[in-house]
Amino acid sequence: MIENTFIIPVLRNDFVNKCIETLYKYTPGNFRVIVIDQTKDGLPDIKGVHLKLRPHRNLGFAKACNEGILHALHWKSEYITCWNDDVECIHKSWWKGILDTFNMKSGNEILAVNPESVRTPLWGYGRPPNEYIEILDYKENFTDEDYQFLVNGDFSHLKEKYPDLPKTFPLNYTGVCDGIAAWGPVFKRKHFEVIGLWDERFYPGAAEDYDMMGRMYSKKYRAVSARKSWCWHWWGKSKDEQKIAQQTSMPIQPERHWADLSYLWPKQLNEGHELDIWGHYDGKDGTKKTFIRRPEIATVEI
Repeated sequence: MIENTFIIPVLRNDFVNKCIETLYKYTPGNFRVIVIDQTKDGLPDIKGVHLKLRPHRNLGFAKACNEGILHALHWKSEYITCWNDDVECIHKSWWKGILDTFNMKSGNEILAVNPESVRTPLWGYGRPPNEYIEILDYKENFTDEDYQFLVNGDFSHLKEKYPDLPKTFPLNYTGVCDGIAAWGPVFKRKHFEVIGLWDERFYPGAAEDYDMMGRMYSKKYRAVSARKSWCWHWWGKSKDEQKIAQQTSMPIQPERHWADLSYLWPKQLNEGHELDIWGHYDGKDGTKKTFIRRPEIATVEI
């Protein structure tokens, strides 16, 4: 039985080897790795990759993941993980933290769990894009003590390290974050059976995770980021450094660019609210409301 399948879309060739190396170093169990090779010149064979798909064009994140998910479903993989190529595992306990979070008592069933990143994006706490908080400085090898520090969730030291830290930053992180970012979500197989695949119209990437979150919560499921599981994520190195990406990846087709959340999730159906990553909002009656998506919209590529 295959416990997990990692699906890794790749745009440039200088992160994926470390990504896969640390995956095998720190991940237990029976798993497989699928790489969707969207580099300009093609990747050489990489040890540990069970299947490499080489499309004829840049598919974008959503469709690239879907191509791998179909194989994982065929293999009857218990879990399916959509993994950015600039993610590094840092400790042997990260996968146990994912499983423990899936099994925690929750009002609604959890269908997706994202590890937390030691390199936290400051935009999540009111700061400009491409600025980051590093809870711990990057290391080639994190220690058991480092990892336990992250799991404990006492980040009060950051007040000195970053004097302008927003007051909203969770210096005492004791629960879970009720939401995911699409750099490393682990899905139960059931997720794709009841929610469906990524919407392939989101091209080349961005906002497809907001849409997925909305769809999950509208069906009364949950997705969370797990304090018990930590990795290092370089946050968009493959796609956000545009000059490098343009030189190393298959070209993006601008005519396909699309990320219209306001069309799929119109404000007039959602008490004037625009869809965000949390997938739910505080209604006028004081209760949590799930967003409503246009019912005629299918999950298809155009």
